[in-house]
Amino acid sequence: MKKEDAINMNEHIKSMIHHANHVLYIANNSGNTELKKRVQKVLGSVVTELDFEILEPIYKEFPELRPSDL
Repeated sequence: MKKEDAINMNEHIKSMIHHANHVLYIANNSGNTELKKRVQKVLGSVVTELDFEILEPIYKEFPELRPSDL
């Protein structure tokens, strides 16, 4: 992978996770237990896959892109 592509993918995935956190916040505060459970399950799976299948290989190839808090 080219470093430029890794940088762009990393930034877009971080943005996706940021937006997913907003969706999770809305679901958690909706008062709808079924919605809350469904959103938690789906977003938990999606974020895990993004992390392990896309971000980790990027960070392995380009360790300088890994956030310092990880």
